[in-house]
Amino acid sequence: MEIADKCAACLNELIDSSAMHCTCCKEQYHLLCLNLSQNEYNAFTDDFITKWTCDTCRSKGRKGGDKTNTPVRGVSSPQLEFVTQRTKPRPGPSVLFLTASDIREIIRDELNFFKQQINPQLVEVANAVSTLQATISFFNSELEAMKASQAAQASKLQNMQEENTSLRSAVQSLSARLEQMDQNSRSANIEIQCVPEHKQENLVNMVQQLGKVIKCPVSDTHIQYCTRLAKMNSSSSRPRSILLKLSSPRLRDDFLAAASKFNKNNPDDKLKSSHLGIGGDKKAVFVGEHLTPALKSLHAAARTKAKELKYKFVWIRDGRIFMRKNEESNFIHVKNLDVLHNLS
Repeated sequence: MEIADKCAACLNELIDSSAMHCTCCKEQYHLLCLNLSQNEYNAFTDDFITKWTCDTCRSKGRKGGDKTNTPVRGVSSPQLEFVTQRTKPRPGPSVLFLTASDIREIIRDELNFFKQQINPQLVEVANAVSTLQATISFFNSELEAMKASQAAQASKLQNMQEENTSLRSAVQSLSARLEQMDQNSRSANIEIQCVPEHKQENLVNMVQQLGKVIKCPVSDTHIQYCTRLAKMNSSSSRPRSILLKLSSPRLRDDFLAAASKFNKNNPDDKLKSSHLGIGGDKKAVFVGEHLTPALKSLHAAARTKAKELKYKFVWIRDGRIFMRKNEESNFIHVKNLDVLHNLS
C-alpha cells in the first residue's frame, strides 16, 4: 500500500521528512501531533523508529477491545503553521505513549500486588486482635469473679467485726463481773501497809494492839486469817503488807471506820509503827480495804490524777473508788481509766 502524504492525526500535508511512520497501519504523523520536538526525534535510534507503532494500532492489540475512538490528538487541531511549539522539555520516550487504559491496567496490577502483600499482614493483625479480645474477655471474667469474691469477703469481714465487737463487750462485762466477785470475796479483808518486818514478829498481837489503839478491840475469834502478802514489785523497798481477814464484813467496816476516825482526831499523831508496839523509827501505817490488783492500779492512777488536777479527796468504799475536788463539789465514781481521762 502506498504511503499517504498527510498526517493521520491532523490530516494536514507533511511538509518535511521528519515524521513518524507506523509499521502496522503505515500511517504517518507530524512530530508536533505526537508532542515530540525535533531534538527528541533526533535522539531516537533507527531501530526504535523502524519498529514504532501508533497508539491506534497498539490499542487494537491490547486487552479490553478496540480503542480506535481514543484520539492521538484532536482532529480540530489548528493548521500546523499556526501552532506555537513548546520549548519545555518533554518526558522520555518511555512515558510518552501511555494511554488511559495503560494507566488503569498499571493501577490495577499495583493494587493486586498491594493486596497480595498486605492481605497476609491483615490476617495476622486480625488473628492478633481476636487473641487480644479473647484475653481481655478472660481477664474481664476473672476480674468479675475477684470482685464477687472480694464483696463476699468484705461482707464476711463486716460480720466478723460486728461479732468481735459483741464478743469484746461480753468479755468486758464478764471481766467486770469477775472483778466484782473477786472484790466481794475480800469483803471481810483489811490490808495494813508499811508495817516494818521482823523475824520474830507476831502479826495477831500487832493487829490486836492496833485495835486497842483505835478503840475497836479484836479478839482471837474475830481473826480468821492474818499473814504477810507477797510483793507485786519485788524490787520495791517497802515492807510486805499485812492481810487481815475478819469474821464478818460488818466488823471490817467498824475497824476501818475506827482507824479513819483515829487519824482525823489525831492529825499530828496519825497511826505509826509505834502504835503497834514496834520499836525503832516511827513509820507511818496505812489501814484500808483489801483491793484486787486491778483496783489497786486504778486507785494509784486516781491519786496521781487528783494531784495533777488538785482534787482534795480520793477514797475507797466497798471496793469502789471515789474522787471529789472540794467540799462543795459532787463526788465522782471512778469506774475505769476512761473516767480519769475525761476529767478536767
